[in-house]
Amino acid sequence: MARHKGKSGHRSDRTGGEQGGDRKSKGGERAGKGGDRGFRGGRKGKDEPRGQRRRPSWLAPEIVLEALIAAGEPMSAGGLASNMGVPGEAAREVARVMRELAENGDVVEVRPGRYAVSGAGGEYPVEVVRDADRTGIAALFADERVLPIHPRHTLGVQVGDQAVALVNDSGEALIVRVQTRFGRQIPGSLNFNHGRVTFIPDNRREGEMPMLDSMRDLARNYQAGDRVVVEVAVGDDGEAAARLVRVLDDDSPEVADFELVRLAHDLPGPFDEAVEKAAAEAADTELVPDGRLDLRDSFIFTIDPETAKDFDDAISFERQRGGYRIGVHIADVSHFVRHGSVIDEEALLRGTSCYLVNRVIPMLPETLSNGMCSLVPNEDRYALSVFIELDKHLKVTKVEPAETLICSRHRLNYEEALAIIERRNGDDEFPADLVEIVRHCNRFAQDLRGQRERDGALNLFSVEHSFTLDANGEPLEVHARGSDVAHQLIEEFMLLANRSVAAWLDDRGMPCVYRIHGEPDEERLGFFQGILESYGIPDAPVFERKGLRTVLQRLAKEPPAARLVLNYLCLRSFQKAIYDISNLGHYALAFEHYCHFTSPIRRYPDLIVHRLVKKELGIAAYQDVEDRVPHLDAFARQSSYLERRAEVAERELAKIKGARYLSKRLGETFTGVCMSAAPHGLYIQLMETGLEGLVPVRDLGDEYFEFEAERLALVGRSTGVVYGVGLELDVQVVNVDIPRSEVTLGMAKGSAQKDGSAS
Repeated sequence: MARHKGKSGHRSDRTGGEQGGDRKSKGGERAGKGGDRGFRGGRKGKDEPRGQRRRPSWLAPEIVLEALIAAGEPMSAGGLASNMGVPGEAAREVARVMRELAENGDVVEVRPGRYAVSGAGGEYPVEVVRDADRTGIAALFADERVLPIHPRHTLGVQVGDQAVALVNDSGEALIVRVQTRFGRQIPGSLNFNHGRVTFIPDNRREGEMPMLDSMRDLARNYQAGDRVVVEVAVGDDGEAAARLVRVLDDDSPEVADFELVRLAHDLPGPFDEAVEKAAAEAADTELVPDGRLDLRDSFIFTIDPETAKDFDDAISFERQRGGYRIGVHIADVSHFVRHGSVIDEEALLRGTSCYLVNRVIPMLPETLSNGMCSLVPNEDRYALSVFIELDKHLKVTKVEPAETLICSRHRLNYEEALAIIERRNGDDEFPADLVEIVRHCNRFAQDLRGQRERDGALNLFSVEHSFTLDANGEPLEVHARGSDVAHQLIEEFMLLANRSVAAWLDDRGMPCVYRIHGEPDEERLGFFQGILESYGIPDAPVFERKGLRTVLQRLAKEPPAARLVLNYLCLRSFQKAIYDISNLGHYALAFEHYCHFTSPIRRYPDLIVHRLVKKELGIAAYQDVEDRVPHLDAFARQSSYLERRAEVAERELAKIKGARYLSKRLGETFTGVCMSAAPHGLYIQLMETGLEGLVPVRDLGDEYFEFEAERLALVGRSTGVVYGVGLELDVQVVNVDIPRSEVTLGMAKGSAQKDGSAS
């Protein structure tokens, strides 16, 4: 495959019918710089950056590739360096080589930071090109194949995009991840330097780009540092360039912060008019039993957050001789969002709802998510229910899904449910029948939770934080949110439904999109064991699940700061849960079968599972839904990718809001706990707010500090003082960079190490 001009290449003028012709970029087309690279062929020394030509011969790309092949599984650069015996100071070079191999199409990044040989797991890097008829799109592979892209597996790609694809049995490409998009808009800032204006993206991996707009206009109307949105284009030299779209700083923080994150992570905007219209028409439905199980006289209720606008799950509870009959009733989204409809196509592109502090980018239009697919009290609603019978030992004896018509009796928020459970309400505040059943449900849920823990389930301790914002999007307060028994009640009912539906489908030989969680990385578990030993827990049995559960139970009795840090380090040992068509079980939950069934309003895999359940029930309208394994595999991988994209965006906006909050508290002192250490400083989480910042190593004292990676600590060479994970410190907010969401902390005057150090 021909090398492209400059750092980036673009073949948007290629078609499937031009495979033997000239594949050189035609100019005027987009080429991405930094992250927007086409495939490259060969590794001529003259084309490599100088630093790379000097790398040791034993770190040549072909040798690193051979090591990855020998590993036989996806590897991080650090893990591969360890396998190769690469010394610590050279390990970063392995990461650079891996990125080169990815650019060349030799390897593919299957998960953030984890690489596999191209084709491993069926995934291949591709570039989107015009098809042979020049009327549609096709996928160009690194080996020069050009395959048509299946119309339901595009993820919205356009000509010029770089993506990752599977290949189905019909020789079609199924796009499962988008690496870079053509013509996208991104946020950043302007830089004036020696008579030229450049654009510096917020995502520095994009690389600095020249501006295509008139130098005279830019100099007259803008200043260095102005926050702007640009469209990625291509200059006359074939390199990536930027064209000004609008100024970002003119917006309020409410708009600017949201737009910055939405653009940076390629999140969807408002629904098209056609989708909104189709949703309104679908919601305009008279609800009648029509063959459904009529449960409108059953005692069904919901428990949700106080601020929730949609209610997609409801529960019912019955005691019966020798056990229990549990009902979990989920909004029947699949009735309103039919396979292949315009609403379905849009939901597939979005994959998940994205919760950005106080905003939501929904998967479905509001007329459905807050309307006919919301189980509001005292209104008839269609549901897909699953009835689960358990014996007195909590063993599932029967699972029975059914299309139903329900009418929720009550809507409780978590605070109200907790008041009922803790008997803090007056006798007449809630109906007696509701109070009784909530307390029964709580006892049952806690029994389920105890059974899961005895089976080896791992319940890690964590604290989530939320913001209260003013009308302009400025944060006023930060609130900590823990997991109380009211949250656990609903959690246990949903976990029961998810594992029961997965087992029901598996027992019938039906395919499923499972939610899987693999075993932890042994190397990271070994590191965690070392940290525990530094803390005073020697020989912790972390390498098997029940032993790890015992460790977590012990940590529950430790001081809050140490407990928080050690649970966090344990979590870092885990793989990330993903969607998959192979039933590999869920390690942390200790379930042999598990899927997502309970939130089809906001997760596309749940919608797929609903359709598969209905197909197995023999419901005529669902007999043609997609159940081919390669296509379900593509759906699973797409959903995992879109979920990660949303999670990263959610964290980034939370960091920006946190920076805004701390920018108003410069000079104030907080108690913090060290979550991690690096050669350049300590990463501190403030106990009051849960927000994080960096104490630079220069602020720790005049002596020289050495970084000890095996225990994540900085150690003073002269005094031997140790700054490591779990250490509590008093720190001050020194500086805040809001656009970069960077918070610099300093040691408070007279601060001393507090109890709770893990080093």
